[in-house]
Amino acid sequence: MVSDAKMAVGARKSLLDRLALLGAALLLIGTGGAAFVLADKYHISDAWIFAGCASLTLFAIVGWPYRSQFRNPTFVKFFVVWLLVHVFVFLLVLGYLGLLYYFPFLALELWIGYAIAIRLFGHPPGRTH
Repeated sequence: MVSDAKMAVGARKSLLDRLALLGAALLLIGTGGAAFVLADKYHISDAWIFAGCASLTLFAIVGWPYRSQFRNPTFVKFFVVWLLVHVFVFLLVLGYLGLLYYFPFLALELWIGYAIAIRLFGHPPGRTH
C-alpha cells in the first residue's frame, strides 16, 4: 500500500513536471516568434530561420548521443559536413517539393548519415547493441 504522503509527493512532482513542460513550450514559442520578428525587422530571409531550426534539431537528435566524440577533430569535421548536407536537403526539398516529400528524404539522409557515423566512429557511446 502506498501512503497518503507518498501520493501527495507524487502528485506535487507531477504538477511541477507539467508546469516545467508548459514553461519550456512557452519559451520555445516565444523564441521562435522572436526569431521571425527579428528576421522581418532586419530583412533576413525566413529560410535562414528554418535552416537554423533544422540544424539545431539535427544537433539535438544526432549530436547528443555522440557528444563525447566532439573532442575528436575528425568527428567534428564529419558532423559539420553532415549538418550542411542535412540543412541543404531540408531547404531544397521543402522549397521545391513540400513537406510531405521531405520525410522520405529525411529517412534516407539520416540512414546514410548514421551508417557512415557508425562505420567510422562506432555506435554512440553508452548504448548497448
